[in-house]
Amino acid sequence: MASDGTWACEVLLCASNPGGWMQYAQCVPPIRKLLRSLAFGGGFPTCSAGGVSAAKYTKPKNGRPGFVVMTMHDGSRNTYTVPSEADIAAAEASAVPGGPQ
Repeated sequence: MASDGTWACEVLLCASNPGGWMQYAQCVPPIRKLLRSLAFGGGFPTCSAGGVSAAKYTKPKNGRPGFVVMTMHDGSRNTYTVPSEADIAAAEASAVPGGPQ
């Protein structure tokens, strides 16, 4: 479930979007599903089609947001802050329908 699959690749695409995790309305459902999974102790999904070999999630603590470090097949790493439920609610109100074609 938390390995290769459509959902995992959607999460990767949304996380790596320069405009933010939920700039586009299509990203809201997979990110909501991600937060539910993480809240219940699930791991952060990886999508090898996107070049990710591992993802390490750090839970929010002391008022700081959670974040994920994605390690790519070439050894490079990208760090992303994971949105909160409040971030998702705000994104739903302002997300751009459609997204890039």
